This record gives sequence, structure tokens and C-alpha cells, in this order.
Amino acid sequence: MSGVYVMVCAYRSVLPRVDLERLVVVDTRLSSIFLGRAAATIAEICFAMQLGLLVQQLGVHAGMPWVQRAAWAIPIFMVVAQGFCWHSVLTLNHITQAVESMLWAAGFSWMAALLGVIALDSSGWVNSLAIFGILCAMAFVAYVLVVDAPMYWRRYRHARERGQSYMRLDQGAHDAWHRRVRSGSWVAWKADALWLTPYFSFGVWASIAMACVPGV
Repeated sequence: MSGVYVMVCAYRSVLPRVDLERLVVVDTRLSSIFLGRAAATIAEICFAMQLGLLVQQLGVHAGMPWVQRAAWAIPIFMVVAQGFCWHSVLTLNHITQAVESMLWAAGFSWMAALLGVIALDSSGWVNSLAIFGILCAMAFVAYVLVVDAPMYWRRYRHARERGQSYMRLDQGAHDAWHRRVRSGSWVAWKADALWLTPYFSFGVWASIAMACVPGV
């Protein structure tokens, strides 16, 4: 799962795009918004499963069967988020992109809560990893609440003020497959660089690290 996530991130970082704006740096067929979103869906589900497995295995080491079962709610949040993401990409409605971000934040909040339970009743490397996981999860939640979700909310409001009409799903699929707006301007990319940069750096290293945790 880590390998899939890393490979997809490599592909998407070489050919970056902003889905709803159909923004790309390199205008090729491989830069298709639809293709990139499909790859991202697979990769993000793999990453979400890694998070669930990590907490589940820490629950095993801590001797907490109910935590092991509850850990599988973590990827469920992220899988449901994919549906909202696809809706936004196909309809060009930023509000469901904001919902997607909030679902990721909810999943990480649940992860932090379970890790908190583990940290309170464990010791050694399990305790240390649980505490580290709590800090990382809450940092991500704070980022979503302060940066990510508000950005999509602003875009939704601006689109409504401009009277933007939304696409049907079939129209959006055709548009996402074919339309690309090429730009190398920093002005066009700077807002999305706030999520693209950590996604393709910290996210990748986190995925690799989870695959290398000893004892899990």
C-alpha cells in the first residue's frame, strides 16, 4: 500500500494539477484531471488503510481488542471522502471538496482519540509511537481547519457570487478527461501549493515510515 501511494504521488508531483480549476503545468494526456483523480483515489484509500492498520496493530500490542475493531472506522472516513471529492471534481462545486477535507479531519481526529486511549494504557515504544501519532494527527486536523477547508469555502462563495453553474456528472467526467488549463504562473499555483507541498513530501514520508515501523 505504501508503494502504491508513493508511486502515485511521484506521478502526480511530476505532472501536478488542481482538479476543479483544471490547472496543469504540463499539458499532456497523462495530465488529465480525470486520470490524476482516479490514481489519487486508489492512493488515498491505500494511505487510509495504512492508518487503520497502524492503529489496529498498536491496539494488538496494547491488548485492546475494541481499539483494534474501532481502528477500521479511520479508513471509512477517508473512503467516504473520495465520493465527495469526485462529486466536486465532476460538478465543479467546491463545497463538497470542503466536505471531503472535513471528513479527512474527522478520520484523523478519531485516529488521535484511539491513539490517546492506547497511550494511556501502554508503555515503551507503543506508548511513544501513540503519542507521536497523536501529535501528527492533530497537526493535520489543525491544518485542515485553518488552511484547507477555509480555502475551499472561499472558492465556493466566490463561485456563487459569480453565478457559476455546476455541471452534470456526465458533463463533468468529459470535461475532467479533456479540459486542461496550462499555467506556470506562481500566482495561479500559490494557494494550492499549501496542500500540494506537504502532500507530496510529508505524506510520502509518513506512508514509508508506517511501512517500516518495527513490530507492526
